[in-house]
Amino acid sequence: MSMFNKVIASFGLGSARVDTKLKSSYIQQGESFEGIIEIKGGSTNQRVESIYLKLMTLYGHEGSDRLSPGIVMTHKLNEPLPISEGQKLNIPFSFQVPLDTPITMVDPETQKNVPKVWIETGIDIRNAIDPRDRDEISVDPSPVHVNLIDAIKVIGFKFRQMESQKTPAWVKIKKTFVQQYEFTPVHGRYSRKLDELEVYILQGETETTVYFEIEGRSRGAIGAFKEKLNLDEPRGILTFTNTEIIENRSRVSDAFEEKLNEVLS
Repeated sequence: MSMFNKVIASFGLGSARVDTKLKSSYIQQGESFEGIIEIKGGSTNQRVESIYLKLMTLYGHEGSDRLSPGIVMTHKLNEPLPISEGQKLNIPFSFQVPLDTPITMVDPETQKNVPKVWIETGIDIRNAIDPRDRDEISVDPSPVHVNLIDAIKVIGFKFRQMESQKTPAWVKIKKTFVQQYEFTPVHGRYSRKLDELEVYILQGETETTVYFEIEGRSRGAIGAFKEKLNLDEPRGILTFTNTEIIENRSRVSDAFEEKLNEVLS
């Protein structure tokens, strides 16, 4: 019977099970995330090589409807340990989510988060199919992101949407994907000359770099923008201290306006 149970467990039947209990399904960029991993042993003694949490999302590709899974971060919890038949283990965890964790919004039609972000719990068990658990979460923006978005709105833009995309070659980060914010001009000179403003916010611990790209109303205008922005370099880039963004939002708005006016002049 014991040998039979081992064979069954190796195929994932009767193996250990995992269930992650999150303290909250809501988190802000940069905050600590807490919970408990519940593991229940299967029908035979097994050895857990490792337990890990992956913060995951989906990102798109320019000109395609295809979505790819992307790892925001991986958090390993333990060294190898045995788990006896039917044994129950509760393992608490806490880790800080990165500042570049994609922000989520609720799609009014589907009532689901866009982009999708989730915690995937995995257990590596020797000679067995590894059990998995998946819990979706909602991610709120950090104060830096909130103030930057508001600073862009102040100069005449309306936030339209955001999505995670494969990182454009001109946005200088190592991660495969990045979140893109799209704005449309609603009044003033920008509404007459621009169709769209695309923004990438790369927040660090002490300062934040913002890449942006402009889409004009005509091919002629786009050509002029390309010439002014010099596509051998990033389309547009601004860097602020995080303190400046939070305490002097008007300065941030002025900097965006100065850069846009420089391009449009």
